Amino acid sequence: MGESIKIDKVYKYYDDFAALKDVNLSFEKDKIYGLIGRNGAGKTTLLKIIANQLLTSKGDIFIGNKSLSKDSSVVENICLARETLGKAFETSNVFKMNVFFELCSKSFKNWDNDYAKYLIKKFRIDEKKYYSKLSKGMKTAVGIIMGLASRAEITLFDEPYVGLDPVAREVFYSELQKDYMEHPRTIIISSHLINELEGMFEKVIFIDNGSIIIDEDLESLREIYWLLQGRESKINKYTDFYKVLNVEKLGSLASYAIKGRLTEEEIFNMKSDDIEVSKISIQKLLYYLTNGGDDDAK
Repeated sequence: MGESIKIDKVYKYYDDFAALKDVNLSFEKDKIYGLIGRNGAGKTTLLKIIANQLLTSKGDIFIGNKSLSKDSSVVENICLARETLGKAFETSNVFKMNVFFELCSKSFKNWDNDYAKYLIKKFRIDEKKYYSKLSKGMKTAVGIIMGLASRAEITLFDEPYVGLDPVAREVFYSELQKDYMEHPRTIIISSHLINELEGMFEKVIFIDNGSIIIDEDLESLREIYWLLQGRESKINKYTDFYKVLNVEKLGSLASYAIKGRLTEEEIFNMKSDDIEVSKISIQKLLYYLTNGGDDDAK
């Protein structure tokens, strides 16, 4: 399928604070990635560096086989969609939405104006309004429209649900899936609330305190992390063989989050001991892996 983005030993410092630490990642063409992490984990910093809106402190980004630090022309194939377009738009009474979308049509070589008009109606954006006067949800929708209609080879969505009502979120998810099927490209979606998005991801990357802690295919990830629920005395027969991430107890009952591959025979034996065996959701896994787990976990 080929490599779309390569991130090579990237660090980003703000004075003495390391926002990114030795990040090494590879993104294939025409796949949807989830960039998952808590607030402040480094998601936005990483996306802004990929989009050449921030410089690295160390390391480099390669788009295709071109170094971003040496050939900035590759950014014409990248669109970063966020809930805010920056101070110039936030404070100005110059940029009405029709002017903004006209600028987009000139900025992105694959811009689909008909699709943009369709999305503007779907999200109920008033093109006569100034960007600075829009609600937070409407600003998020504007970013989504820009990202989808740009048809950029690399499309980055940073927290693309901020302020959206449930109907608008469903419009985004539906349009993203439909447009990706018709116009495949590399899509990276950053989020810390992911239950609604989980099914779209082909690969999941967890970032915590600026470091990558997971970089796995979604299906592989689902075969590694499990939730065991039942009587603690029975669960303890198995836990020595796996890494325990989290333990929750209620009387004689317990819930154990574990890491390890389970065979069909092992699952059968556990169920024979009246242990409920299920896969851990990505949202729960984020909680368990980023200091949200129980101190009793082994």
